[in-house]
Formats: sequence, C-alpha cells, structure tokens
Amino acid sequence: MTERTPWEGDFAAINSFGIGGSNAHVLLKSTDIVNPSHVAATAARLVTCSGRTKEAIEAMLAEVLQRPTDVEMQYLLQNSVGDTTPVLHPYRGATVVNAATNQRTIEVALCFII
Repeated sequence: MTERTPWEGDFAAINSFGIGGSNAHVLLKSTDIVNPSHVAATAARLVTCSGRTKEAIEAMLAEVLQRPTDVEMQYLLQNSVGDTTPVLHPYRGATVVNAATNQRTIEVALCFII
C-alpha cells in the first residue's frame, strides 16, 4: 500500500517470515477514533535533518515544508536522521516550519578522523 485506504474491518494480521528463522507477527485493530491535531501543529518549529547527499537533504526539507502541521512525521525525521555522525551523513539541513518565510539551510559538516 502506498496511500491511505479506508478500513472498516475488525482485525488484520501481518506476518513476516525470515529466511534465517526471524519471524514477526503483528495484529492490527481498526478504530473510529480520529487523532486530534497536535498542540504544536501551528507553532513555528525548527526541524533539522542529516543525510549523505545535498539532494537527500533538499528532498527531506521539501517534504517537511509540504506538511508543516505533521508533527509526528517531523518527530520521526528528527529521531531517525537528525543526530547521526558526520562521517555517515556529512550534510546537515534545517528549516523553520509555520514561519513567515520558508527558509532552508543546508551545510556540509566537516569531520576529521585522527
């Protein structure tokens, strides 16, 4: 699935069987509860990220600016690639969402291995 699909079922099971014997099983239950918007959804916030290339940073920041009220997505971005070592992800990017201007900053982090 690549897009949201309405689901009016009870339960759905997802199973993944690994070749080496690692198995994962998830049971999902549908809900009628709609998540209220986050209290910070309309506040100006700094969102940072890191990546291997300048193009990767530009794509991440463009996605953030297209969805400025999606606090959960921004949280996941910050926690997954926001604080990695410059050796692996030398490019750094930042933007302020919900601000008067949509400025983006992209820089290369310098690192020295001794």
